[in-house]
Amino acid sequence: MGTLDRTLSVSETIGRPIVSFCREAGELARFAFLAFQVSLTPPIRPRLIVHQMLSIGVKSLPIATLTAMFVGMVLVLQTGTQLLKFGARQYIPGLAFIALAREMVPVFTAVVVGARVAASITAEIGTMKVTEQIDAMDVLNVDPVRYLVVPRFWATVLMLPVVSVYSLLTGFLGGMFVSAAGLQINPRLYYTITKQFATLTDFYSGLAKTFVFGAIIAVVGCFYGFHTRGGAEGVGRATTTSVVIVLILILIWDYILTSWILAVTGVFRG
Repeated sequence: MGTLDRTLSVSETIGRPIVSFCREAGELARFAFLAFQVSLTPPIRPRLIVHQMLSIGVKSLPIATLTAMFVGMVLVLQTGTQLLKFGARQYIPGLAFIALAREMVPVFTAVVVGARVAASITAEIGTMKVTEQIDAMDVLNVDPVRYLVVPRFWATVLMLPVVSVYSLLTGFLGGMFVSAAGLQINPRLYYTITKQFATLTDFYSGLAKTFVFGAIIAVVGCFYGFHTRGGAEGVGRATTTSVVIVLILILIWDYILTSWILAVTGVFRG
Protein backbone atom coordinates (compact mmCIF):
# COMPACT_ATOMS: atom_id res chain seq x y z
CA MET A 1 0.00 0.00 0.00
CA GLY A 2 2.88 2.33 0.79
CA THR A 3 4.40 1.72 -2.63
CA LEU A 4 1.07 2.43 -4.30
CA ASP A 5 0.69 5.68 -2.34
CA ARG A 6 4.17 6.81 -3.36
CA THR A 7 3.46 5.94 -7.00
CA LEU A 8 0.21 7.90 -6.94
CA SER A 9 1.96 10.82 -5.27
CA VAL A 10 4.68 10.92 -7.94
CA SER A 11 2.09 10.61 -10.71
CA GLU A 12 0.10 13.46 -9.21
CA THR A 13 3.21 15.62 -8.86
CA ILE A 14 4.12 15.08 -12.50
CA GLY A 15 0.62 15.11 -13.91
CA ARG A 16 -0.77 18.19 -12.20
CA PRO A 17 1.55 20.69 -13.97
CA ILE A 18 0.92 18.95 -17.30
CA VAL A 19 -2.85 19.13 -16.88
CA SER A 20 -2.60 22.75 -15.75
CA PHE A 21 -0.43 23.61 -18.77
CA CYS A 22 -2.83 21.94 -21.22
CA ARG A 23 -5.83 23.67 -19.65
CA GLU A 24 -4.18 27.09 -19.80
CA ALA A 25 -3.01 26.52 -23.38
CA GLY A 26 -6.56 25.57 -24.38
CA GLU A 27 -8.02 28.64 -22.68
CA LEU A 28 -5.44 30.86 -24.39
CA ALA A 29 -6.24 29.34 -27.79
CA ARG A 30 -9.97 29.83 -27.22
CA PHE A 31 -9.40 33.43 -26.13
CA ALA A 32 -7.24 34.04 -29.22
CA PHE A 33 -9.96 32.68 -31.49
CA LEU A 34 -12.55 34.91 -29.79
CA ALA A 35 -10.27 37.96 -30.11
CA PHE A 36 -9.70 37.31 -33.84
CA GLN A 37 -13.41 36.77 -34.42
CA VAL A 38 -14.49 39.95 -32.63
CA SER A 39 -11.68 41.99 -34.22
CA LEU A 40 -12.97 41.19 -37.71
CA THR A 41 -16.58 42.15 -37.05
CA PRO A 42 -18.07 45.66 -36.73
CA PRO A 43 -18.31 47.98 -34.97
CA ILE A 44 -14.65 49.01 -34.94
CA ARG A 45 -13.71 52.02 -32.82
CA PRO A 46 -11.00 53.96 -34.73
CA ARG A 47 -10.53 56.49 -31.93
CA LEU A 48 -9.60 53.81 -29.41
CA ILE A 49 -7.31 52.11 -31.93
CA VAL A 50 -5.46 55.35 -32.69
CA HIS A 51 -5.04 56.03 -28.98
CA GLN A 52 -3.53 52.58 -28.47
CA MET A 53 -1.33 52.97 -31.56
CA LEU A 54 0.23 56.07 -30.03
CA SER A 55 0.72 54.33 -26.70
CA ILE A 56 2.05 51.06 -28.13
CA GLY A 57 3.96 52.29 -31.17
CA VAL A 58 5.23 55.81 -30.60
CA LYS A 59 6.23 55.24 -26.99
CA SER A 60 8.16 52.11 -28.01
CA LEU A 61 10.42 53.99 -30.44
CA PRO A 62 13.16 54.94 -27.93
CA ILE A 63 13.76 51.38 -26.73
CA ALA A 64 13.44 50.05 -30.29
CA THR A 65 15.97 52.60 -31.54
CA LEU A 66 18.50 51.74 -28.85
CA THR A 67 18.08 48.00 -29.35
CA ALA A 68 18.24 48.04 -33.16
CA MET A 69 21.24 50.34 -33.29
CA PHE A 70 23.39 48.20 -31.02
CA VAL A 71 22.19 44.96 -32.62
CA GLY A 72 23.31 46.31 -36.00
CA MET A 73 26.62 47.50 -34.60
CA VAL A 74 27.42 44.23 -32.82
CA LEU A 75 26.34 42.12 -35.80
CA VAL A 76 28.59 43.99 -38.24
CA LEU A 77 31.45 43.96 -35.76
CA GLN A 78 31.24 40.21 -35.17
CA THR A 79 30.61 39.08 -38.76
CA GLY A 80 33.08 41.63 -40.13
CA THR A 81 35.86 40.49 -37.84
CA GLN A 82 35.40 36.88 -38.89
CA LEU A 83 34.97 37.54 -42.61
CA LEU A 84 38.07 39.70 -42.73
CA LYS A 85 40.10 36.65 -41.71
CA PHE A 86 39.02 34.94 -44.94
CA GLY A 87 39.43 37.99 -47.14
CA ALA A 88 35.65 38.27 -47.63
CA ARG A 89 35.34 41.92 -46.78
CA GLN A 90 32.95 42.57 -49.68
CA TYR A 91 30.32 40.27 -48.14
CA ILE A 92 30.07 42.06 -44.78
CA PRO A 93 27.35 44.66 -45.63
CA GLY A 94 25.14 42.23 -47.55
CA LEU A 95 25.24 39.46 -44.96
CA ALA A 96 24.67 41.91 -42.15
CA PHE A 97 21.60 43.42 -43.81
CA ILE A 98 20.11 40.02 -44.67
CA ALA A 99 20.55 38.87 -41.06
CA LEU A 100 19.05 42.10 -39.76
CA ALA A 101 16.09 42.10 -42.14
CA ARG A 102 15.19 38.42 -41.88
CA GLU A 103 15.83 37.65 -38.21
CA MET A 104 17.61 40.04 -35.91
CA VAL A 105 15.46 43.16 -36.20
CA PRO A 106 12.00 41.46 -36.29
CA VAL A 107 12.80 39.18 -33.36
CA PHE A 108 14.69 41.64 -31.17
CA THR A 109 12.12 44.35 -31.81
CA ALA A 110 9.27 41.98 -30.98
CA VAL A 111 11.06 40.86 -27.81
CA VAL A 112 11.81 44.30 -26.36
CA VAL A 113 8.58 45.94 -27.54
CA GLY A 114 6.58 42.84 -26.67
CA ALA A 115 7.90 42.74 -23.11
CA ARG A 116 7.00 46.39 -22.61
CA VAL A 117 3.60 46.24 -24.31
CA ALA A 118 2.50 42.89 -22.87
CA ALA A 119 3.38 44.03 -19.35
CA SER A 120 1.50 47.29 -19.86
CA ILE A 121 -1.60 45.61 -21.30
CA THR A 122 -1.72 42.92 -18.61
CA ALA A 123 -1.20 45.38 -15.77
CA GLU A 124 -3.86 47.76 -17.09
CA ILE A 125 -6.54 45.16 -17.80
CA GLY A 126 -5.56 43.14 -14.73
CA THR A 127 -6.10 46.16 -12.51
CA MET A 128 -9.51 46.67 -14.10
CA LYS A 129 -10.28 43.01 -13.44
CA VAL A 130 -9.38 42.96 -9.74
CA THR A 131 -11.20 46.26 -9.16
CA GLU A 132 -14.32 44.77 -10.86
CA GLN A 133 -14.43 47.37 -13.64
CA ILE A 134 -14.72 44.60 -16.24
CA ASP A 135 -17.65 43.10 -14.31
CA ALA A 136 -19.27 46.53 -14.37
CA MET A 137 -18.94 46.56 -18.17
CA ASP A 138 -20.87 43.29 -18.33
CA VAL A 139 -23.58 44.76 -16.12
CA LEU A 140 -23.82 47.81 -18.40
CA ASN A 141 -24.04 45.52 -21.46
CA VAL A 142 -20.65 46.68 -22.80
CA ASP A 143 -18.62 43.91 -24.42
CA PRO A 144 -15.22 44.04 -22.65
CA VAL A 145 -13.53 42.06 -25.41
CA ARG A 146 -14.63 44.53 -28.07
CA TYR A 147 -13.87 47.56 -25.92
CA LEU A 148 -10.55 46.46 -24.39
CA VAL A 149 -9.06 43.73 -26.60
CA VAL A 150 -9.90 44.83 -30.15
CA PRO A 151 -8.22 48.29 -30.01
CA ARG A 152 -5.08 46.81 -28.46
CA PHE A 153 -5.06 43.93 -30.93
CA TRP A 154 -5.26 46.13 -34.03
CA ALA A 155 -2.88 48.73 -32.61
CA THR A 156 -0.19 46.13 -31.88
CA VAL A 157 -0.64 44.27 -35.18
CA LEU A 158 -0.40 47.52 -37.16
CA MET A 159 2.32 49.31 -35.21
CA LEU A 160 4.85 46.53 -34.63
CA PRO A 161 5.65 46.29 -38.38
CA VAL A 162 6.07 50.08 -38.51
CA VAL A 163 8.42 50.04 -35.53
CA SER A 164 10.33 47.12 -37.09
CA VAL A 165 10.86 48.99 -40.38
CA TYR A 166 12.14 51.97 -38.42
CA SER A 167 14.38 49.64 -36.38
CA LEU A 168 15.77 48.06 -39.55
CA LEU A 169 16.82 51.48 -40.81
CA THR A 170 18.38 52.26 -37.42
CA GLY A 171 20.23 48.93 -37.34
CA PHE A 172 21.46 49.49 -40.89
CA LEU A 173 22.86 52.90 -39.95
CA GLY A 174 24.45 51.45 -36.82
CA GLY A 175 26.17 48.77 -38.87
CA MET A 176 27.30 51.35 -41.41
CA PHE A 177 28.86 53.44 -38.63
CA VAL A 178 30.80 50.48 -37.21
CA SER A 179 31.97 49.38 -40.66
CA ALA A 180 33.30 52.87 -41.37
CA ALA A 181 34.89 53.35 -37.95
CA GLY A 182 36.28 49.88 -37.31
CA LEU A 183 36.41 48.01 -40.60
CA GLN A 184 37.41 50.83 -42.94
CA ILE A 185 34.45 50.36 -45.29
CA ASN A 186 33.28 53.61 -46.86
CA PRO A 187 29.57 54.35 -46.14
CA ARG A 188 28.82 54.77 -49.85
CA LEU A 189 30.50 51.43 -50.61
CA TYR A 190 28.60 49.86 -47.71
CA TYR A 191 25.31 51.06 -49.19
CA THR A 192 26.23 49.92 -52.72
CA ILE A 193 27.19 46.42 -51.60
CA THR A 194 24.04 46.11 -49.54
CA LYS A 195 21.91 46.95 -52.61
CA GLN A 196 23.71 44.25 -54.60
CA PHE A 197 23.10 41.50 -52.04
CA ALA A 198 19.76 42.38 -50.45
CA THR A 199 16.42 41.58 -52.06
CA LEU A 200 12.83 42.50 -51.35
CA THR A 201 12.27 38.92 -50.21
CA ASP A 202 14.66 39.51 -47.33
CA PHE A 203 12.71 42.59 -46.31
CA TYR A 204 9.22 41.13 -46.70
CA SER A 205 10.05 37.83 -44.99
CA GLY A 206 11.08 39.67 -41.85
CA LEU A 207 8.20 42.12 -42.05
CA ALA A 208 5.63 39.34 -42.36
CA LYS A 209 6.72 37.88 -39.03
CA THR A 210 6.02 41.09 -37.18
CA PHE A 211 2.28 40.90 -37.90
CA VAL A 212 2.13 37.50 -36.19
CA PHE A 213 4.34 38.69 -33.34
CA GLY A 214 2.05 41.68 -32.84
CA ALA A 215 -1.00 39.43 -32.60
CA ILE A 216 0.78 37.21 -30.06
CA ILE A 217 1.74 40.19 -27.89
CA ALA A 218 -1.78 41.64 -27.84
CA VAL A 219 -3.64 38.36 -27.29
CA VAL A 220 -1.35 37.08 -24.53
CA GLY A 221 -1.30 40.44 -22.75
CA CYS A 222 -5.09 40.71 -22.82
CA PHE A 223 -5.61 37.05 -21.86
CA TYR A 224 -3.59 37.26 -18.67
CA GLY A 225 -5.15 40.62 -17.88
CA PHE A 226 -8.64 39.11 -18.09
CA HIS A 227 -7.57 36.14 -15.95
CA THR A 228 -5.92 38.13 -13.17
CA ARG A 229 -6.86 37.08 -9.65
CA GLY A 230 -5.75 38.05 -6.17
CA GLY A 231 -5.46 41.83 -5.98
CA ALA A 232 -2.20 43.73 -6.46
CA GLU A 233 -0.10 40.60 -5.99
CA GLY A 234 -2.13 38.84 -8.64
CA VAL A 235 -1.57 41.72 -11.07
CA GLY A 236 2.19 41.43 -10.61
CA ARG A 237 2.07 37.67 -11.04
CA ALA A 238 -0.06 37.91 -14.18
CA THR A 239 2.23 40.57 -15.66
CA THR A 240 5.33 38.43 -15.11
CA THR A 241 3.66 35.36 -16.60
CA SER A 242 2.44 37.37 -19.58
CA VAL A 243 5.91 38.63 -20.45
CA VAL A 244 7.46 35.16 -20.14
CA ILE A 245 4.80 33.54 -22.34
CA VAL A 246 5.11 36.29 -24.96
CA LEU A 247 8.88 35.79 -25.22
CA ILE A 248 8.54 32.01 -25.48
CA LEU A 249 5.81 32.18 -28.14
CA ILE A 250 7.76 34.73 -30.18
CA LEU A 251 10.76 32.38 -30.33
CA ILE A 252 8.61 29.34 -31.14
CA TRP A 253 6.68 31.12 -33.87
CA ASP A 254 9.87 32.62 -35.26
CA TYR A 255 11.10 29.12 -36.01
CA ILE A 256 7.73 28.06 -37.46
CA LEU A 257 7.42 31.15 -39.67
CA THR A 258 11.05 30.92 -40.80
CA SER A 259 10.49 27.32 -41.91
CA TRP A 260 7.35 28.29 -43.84
CA ILE A 261 8.98 31.30 -45.46
CA LEU A 262 12.05 29.34 -46.55
CA ALA A 263 9.81 26.63 -47.97
CA VAL A 264 7.65 29.13 -49.87
CA THR A 265 10.64 31.04 -51.27
CA GLY A 266 12.18 27.80 -52.49
CA VAL A 267 15.30 27.72 -50.32
CA PHE A 268 14.57 24.18 -49.12
CA ARG A 269 14.16 22.94 -52.68
CA GLY A 270 17.83 23.44 -53.49
